Amino acid sequence: MLDGPFEPSDWQAFCSMISRRWPVSRWGNVGVVVGVSGGADSVGLLRGLCEIRSQQPAEGRRGFIVAAHLNHAIRGEESDADEAFVRDLAQSLDVPIVVERIVGSDVTDEASLRENRMAFVRTQAENVGARYVALGHTSDDNVETVLHHLFRGTGPTGLAGIAPHRSLGDDLVLVRPMLAITREQIRAGLRHKGCSWREDASNQDPRYRRNWIRHKLIPMITSKYPNAEAAISRASESQRDWLDLVDSAASEWIDIHICVDGHACEADTLRLRRDSRTDGAIVVAALQRIWGDRNWALGEMTKSHWQSIVGTIAGRSSQRYQLPGGLDVRASGDHVTITPI
Repeated sequence: MLDGPFEPSDWQAFCSMISRRWPVSRWGNVGVVVGVSGGADSVGLLRGLCEIRSQQPAEGRRGFIVAAHLNHAIRGEESDADEAFVRDLAQSLDVPIVVERIVGSDVTDEASLRENRMAFVRTQAENVGARYVALGHTSDDNVETVLHHLFRGTGPTGLAGIAPHRSLGDDLVLVRPMLAITREQIRAGLRHKGCSWREDASNQDPRYRRNWIRHKLIPMITSKYPNAEAAISRASESQRDWLDLVDSAASEWIDIHICVDGHACEADTLRLRRDSRTDGAIVVAALQRIWGDRNWALGEMTKSHWQSIVGTIAGRSSQRYQLPGGLDVRASGDHVTITPI
């Protein structure tokens, strides 16, 4: 849910909105790597976190902030200008910066670029011993993501939108502190503070699906339903509340029913058949968590794949087959084993 409007000239209100969602008590004494593209959202996040941290007593500051910028080098001089801008920004804030330039890559699709950025910030966080990776996703990004997932035929997880936080492995957490803040609120705060940012021309290109949703579809929707974006945000947050309950049950289900042995996962189907509390939605959520934790081909799994593995685990069949990503599923006796080939 959005935290409500604030005066466009109030930078401190913008910082307060970040603090309400991510109190400095959680991150002020540890390391934070901030992904900074040079755009308004990431610039606002970096400046906001630095402002919040500066308001803490100097003797109590034991953590650190590091800016991380990945230069995809796909827009020539504009990409280099983005990098130079972020370097100057980090220097002005007295923040260390790590930069990586991708040379000779022909990757331009949205998903691959996003995966590259995520891998980059995660690696940098691990290198400097940070506890958090912070990214500047906004309420607008969340609305666009929900619509994108909806058109792809998503399940409940997709309708919950962008997760405000998730684990990236041992002792590293991804956080998105601005999911309740709109892009215009960020820009208004930066304007009041007299701060500039970079505009990526590719964000206007309707060939990218998210840009088409942003610049074509949403204006069409809001012309008929003026409050549609706020309504989608509320629905997404309600869905996430439900999802949190399912995730909690899924964690308990994994603890009770799943045994991990090396690369393989094994489910006790006899115990499952005796467990009247087991629900298909909980089993799917548990399996998706297992897939994610083990870096299996989660994105290649369809609804029919999940239904197949749930049916096998429920003990309704005795068979052997393969799932996307080279996973071997074998039902034998009272156990189902999933093993990478």
